[in-house]
This record gives sequence, structure tokens and C-alpha cells, in this order.
Amino acid sequence: MKHKKITTILFSLLAFLTFTISCSESSDSGDESSKSGSSANSGSNSNCPTKTCGDFSSRAQAQAAYNSNKSCYKNLDADGDGIACENLK
Repeated sequence: MKHKKITTILFSLLAFLTFTISCSESSDSGDESSKSGSSANSGSNSNCPTKTCGDFSSRAQAQAAYNSNKSCYKNLDADGDGIACENLK
């Protein structure tokens, strides 16, 4: 019984931390679009950062961002094959 309660608490903590990290990363560009008064992400989730392949120095970095939130970073996978920024090395 004690083991189950500890497991539940740890799982809840992990879920909370994942959500917190996700939200803090996705608010990076939110401040810029509100300052300019225009929406850089028209037609998409306004909580998503605006990133392009040019913002990454390697395909591995772009892929890690894409894997972290495929709906926010869908523009990194131009052909929809699950590989981000294929033009990067």
C-alpha cells in the first residue's frame, strides 16, 4: 500500500514538472508577439514559440525541439515524415 502511494505521488510530480517545463518553453516568444501587437502565429496555437530551422545549429537540436511538442514545432518537419530540419547536419 505504501509503495503504491509513493508511486502515485512520484508520477503526479513528474506530470506536473513536465507540464511546467512545457509551459515555460512555450512562453518564450509570447512576449514578443504581444509587444509588436501582431500575432506571429496566426492560425496556430498562440502559446507555441515561433521557431524555424534557422534557429537551430544542428538537426539534433531541431529534432529534440520537434519531439518535445510536435504540434507546436510542426513547421520544423516540412514534409511530414517525422524528421525535423532535414537540411541541417
